[in-house]
Amino acid sequence: MTLTDAIARRLSADAYREFAQGASLKGLLKPFKGKGELHQFAETLLRLRNQVAELMAVMLAIMAQPPFSLLDLRLVVQHSATGTDFLRWRSPDFLRMGVQVWQEAVVQPRLHPELRQALYQLETNRVVLNLQMSSLQSLYRQAITGASKLEAAELALTRSRTVEYHA
Repeated sequence: MTLTDAIARRLSADAYREFAQGASLKGLLKPFKGKGELHQFAETLLRLRNQVAELMAVMLAIMAQPPFSLLDLRLVVQHSATGTDFLRWRSPDFLRMGVQVWQEAVVQPRLHPELRQALYQLETNRVVLNLQMSSLQSLYRQAITGASKLEAAELALTRSRTVEYHA
């Protein structure tokens, strides 16, 4: 089995199958009946974010083992201001960060072709996982904001009824 096959198996469709069942966007495109349903949707998004984070942890574990740990390349978690984690490439001295660090590692002439292909597979997975994490975080923020707005609308309605009742 090649390195690429091993990576593909650990980050395969089976790994995604669990959250494919709960990740249907049809839940987004429905008439939400109130803040409770939006909070429930937000909880689903948090659960999905945690599952994406688990797949990110798999990638970190792969990169921490030889032959990847022997390269001049590290995969690290970067925490954003919004509390979301993203995977970033870094140099071993942590002075440089970004895809250019990965690109420099991949073009090394002495790099075995199988290892080069495995690094390509890891970069593909990193890009997709970061995209998924970002999308889920954005939807989560929107769901929480929407629930807050619905709560404010309910409060305004309750106040108007109280004013109407006392008038």
